[in-house]
Amino acid sequence: MIDLMFTVRLERVRTLSESTKDFRFVCAANTSLDYKPGQFYRFVFADGQGEFERSYSLCNFDELYGQHMDLVISEVGNGRATNLLFNCQEGLEANVTGPFGRLTLPEEVPGRLVMVATSVGLAPYMPILKELETGGFPEVVLLLGVRDRSEFIYSDVLKDYAEQHDYFELRLCLSREKATAGYEHDGYVNTQIERLDVNPDSDHFLLCGNPEMIDDAWGYLKESGFKAKNVVREKYVFARESRSSAKALTVEQKQLIADKLKKYGK
Repeated sequence: MIDLMFTVRLERVRTLSESTKDFRFVCAANTSLDYKPGQFYRFVFADGQGEFERSYSLCNFDELYGQHMDLVISEVGNGRATNLLFNCQEGLEANVTGPFGRLTLPEEVPGRLVMVATSVGLAPYMPILKELETGGFPEVVLLLGVRDRSEFIYSDVLKDYAEQHDYFELRLCLSREKATAGYEHDGYVNTQIERLDVNPDSDHFLLCGNPEMIDDAWGYLKESGFKAKNVVREKYVFARESRSSAKALTVEQKQLIADKLKKYGK
């Protein structure tokens, strides 16, 4: 098990799209990751204004449990983390706590696992896909919503994965371009959910990304007979610094506190 807090150092930065980069951090010596694929960590950074926190799901794929932590981050206008990370140099350090979150594989194998994401909400599904290679899941569907193909990050990895694993189906949902390839579909991920012929008795859903998408998807699934235990939701909220954010806890922050209390038995 890792300590409650440990230190990481930025080792590599890569550009994935016009507005998205991935960041590889390396843990301090003698620290190895202990988490469930799909969980997130809380990073404490420091800039000229002092310390601040952000939550990021691990996007590890090549190496799940070593000393590397891969993050995929989209640029946010006037975002404090964006201003720091998108302009920093290798060697940047941060303190990390975790893991947290319930967006993980179910304990009981469902008849079909459906993972739904928009944009960088894909991040937690990358380690989950690697974990799925150990077997046991008969059918897995990934619904990924993007505006256009330029936002289809890790496209080569996902297309290769689909070719190599019969149990996996990739559906890329394009809202601003026309579908041409066999795995591409016009419109939004929620349209594809409605076309899946969902079964509340055998399907299990993981939802990650845009809050509005998640609320709409959960509304449809609930009307279709799904219970909360079979639909795990994690909303990506892009933080912007504002006066109001310092005066009150956000829903995300309240949930983080609840997760911490539950995890450590307090």
